[in-house]
Amino acid sequence: MIVLNKPYIIIPTRLKRYAAHYNIPAADVVVVPLKALGTESSCDVRWEDQNGELQVLQNLMFSNENLVPLNPLLNKKLYELWSHYYQTEAQPNEQ
Repeated sequence: MIVLNKPYIIIPTRLKRYAAHYNIPAADVVVVPLKALGTESSCDVRWEDQNGELQVLQNLMFSNENLVPLNPLLNKKLYELWSHYYQTEAQPNEQ
C-alpha cells in the first residue's frame, strides 16, 4: 500500500524503464506519491543533477507495484531531500 507524501524509490527491475520513459536518473531520485489513482499514483520526482542543482518533475504516473519505501539509512541524501520539501507538510496529517 502506498502512503501519500512519503518517500519512495523505484524498484531495481524498473529503473531502465522509468529512466527512458521520463528521462530521469531513475536510480538517484526520490518519488513522492501525492494522489492515489487506483493501482497508480501521481507523483513528484526530485533529484540533484551532476551540477548540484535540484530538479523536480511533477504529476508523473507510477505503478504502485514499482515503488518501494525509501530506507533513510541506505539513502540518506534522498531522505534529506524528501524531508526538506515534504516532511513539514506531512506532519499535521499524522496526528
